[in-house]
Amino acid sequence: MSLFVAPPQKIPAYIPGDVAARLAGNSYSIVLPKNVRARMRTSEKIDVADHAKKYRRVTDGPHQGQWRHEHAPQSVKIMNTYSKSHVRELWYCGVEQGAKTATMLNCMHWAVDVDPGDIFYLMPTEDTSKKIVGGKIIPMIRESKRLKSYISKRQDDIGLKEIKLTNGVTIRPAWANSPSSQASFPAKHVFGDEVDKNPVQAGQEASPEVLIRKRMRLYRGRAKCFLASTPAQRIIYSGTMACAQVFQYRNRCPHCGHLVKFEGKHLVIPEGLLPSELDAETEIGLVCPDCSTVLTSFERDLSCRTAAWVCLKGEGVQRPATVGFHYPAWPCLDIPLYEIAANWLIKEAGSDRAAGVAWANGYEAIDYVHEQKDREEEFILRLVDESQPRSVVPNDSWGVVVMADTQQLGFYYQVWALGWGQDLPVTIIEHGRLDSFAELKAKEKKVFEDANGKNYLPKAGMIDSGGGTNPARPKHTRTREVYDFCRKNKFWRPLKGRRDMEAGWNVKRRDYYPNSVGKKVPIPGGLKLYSINVTFYKNELDHKLQKENTDSGSITLHAAAGKNFAKQMCAEYQDERGYWICDKGKDNHHWDIAVYGLALADIMGIRDKRRVKKATAVNRKKKGGGGFATNY
Repeated sequence: MSLFVAPPQKIPAYIPGDVAARLAGNSYSIVLPKNVRARMRTSEKIDVADHAKKYRRVTDGPHQGQWRHEHAPQSVKIMNTYSKSHVRELWYCGVEQGAKTATMLNCMHWAVDVDPGDIFYLMPTEDTSKKIVGGKIIPMIRESKRLKSYISKRQDDIGLKEIKLTNGVTIRPAWANSPSSQASFPAKHVFGDEVDKNPVQAGQEASPEVLIRKRMRLYRGRAKCFLASTPAQRIIYSGTMACAQVFQYRNRCPHCGHLVKFEGKHLVIPEGLLPSELDAETEIGLVCPDCSTVLTSFERDLSCRTAAWVCLKGEGVQRPATVGFHYPAWPCLDIPLYEIAANWLIKEAGSDRAAGVAWANGYEAIDYVHEQKDREEEFILRLVDESQPRSVVPNDSWGVVVMADTQQLGFYYQVWALGWGQDLPVTIIEHGRLDSFAELKAKEKKVFEDANGKNYLPKAGMIDSGGGTNPARPKHTRTREVYDFCRKNKFWRPLKGRRDMEAGWNVKRRDYYPNSVGKKVPIPGGLKLYSINVTFYKNELDHKLQKENTDSGSITLHAAAGKNFAKQMCAEYQDERGYWICDKGKDNHHWDIAVYGLALADIMGIRDKRRVKKATAVNRKKKGGGGFATNY
């Protein structure tokens, strides 16, 4: 006997006695509603890799269609590690084109179906978060053989800010610069994509990674966290290497069969070729560090196809809670050998920090380590031109500008003669210390001459709006004085240095003096304050100092420039983050002033200035329209 209830509104908690007596010894079945059946379904016992191969469909990119492991063989072990019940955190540090996002989405795909629970997906910005949700996550759910059955009939349940599925799973995107997007809700699975691009802090709170992992607390040891990124000197590389168990993906030499770790020194590049001259037709070799055989580009590709994971740390750990995976460029088929070789040559040139960062982050998948090289005073003094007298402008200069660095008492200053062209030739014709604003005003009015007797009146000035530090006096106590000086003397532009800015400089109107006592004091008529990216201009200054004073776009010092000036130009060094640092107790005033000068040149558009050609007699004749020369 069969009893059908379709569709039941409520499953009774008990069966009445008389009904039970009549049904005794008989079998019966009940048709449950679809949503009840979905919640009662037992999860399939399957690993992430098998689940992806069986159910996942790729909806974008060159490999659309059913997921195939051969397109990202390195991802198989990562995915199956995520499946293991004892793994709480998984870190994946890899180069671009390392299938990081695809691997993460496969793990999310499995989590929704096999280990259901709420999910957070963290991205650096709201814009990138919406792109991932709209371009990858939602299409993945709709095209999946398994996940599409969990799609609600309500259109509002699938959106860019939240995805609600019928099996009780909610996927919430979050972005690193918004603490509110990472708050309020618990999560069983947390995914952080490109975490090294996240800010150090989410607003005024802790780091985004700390905030998002707090969402896992309510699951008491059952939650999982997957963080992945290309390294950028933040957390991914160090976090990966700090895991209880760490694996590295390595090429398998087709000659000796060993899994080997390649480095830039193993490249065999035709002598004399420039990085820009390397292409797919260039035959580049790669020496096996074990058997010393030189692999061809074809053999290198073969070594990528047979690559495998090697345990670097924790091989004897049976049930590691944290597992890290490191994936450099050498075993990545999508990164050709000629591209690796070209970037190695650029890095080896050694003149550009950016090239070192690009190589470390983008090819070795490690954090860039800065090699501090302190300048020596003689390195600066080599730029002195003994034939260039102090206060004399070089012939055929564009003009003269003045910069000042404000101190608690007095000012340091420099006077520059600027040349023509995009490379911006600079001659420092004066530098020193002044005691008062009146002396600064005098520099503004001073007429300089070149060797031919041509007069040059300074065209603009830039002054630091701060005032230095003094234990006996608060910082920036002279800001109001500087503002008033610039307000009354339009020749001078006040500036504020910032270490992190998107642009090289910007300008904003200030209507109030700095608020030091809780009361806004208006600036009469207002003031334009220039903010400059000191990291950007210090990098440019460092680059210009590398040139000889005979090179195009170099810096030349007047004949009287001495060791004190050179010492201040050597005061700062660049740390591993790319920031310029001055050790306590060192004077760096002239270094700062040189930074102001480069910023002022850009603010005034000096690089784009062009010489005005004098009209010739022939030209004047044409302009006059007749057979005689006219005066213009």
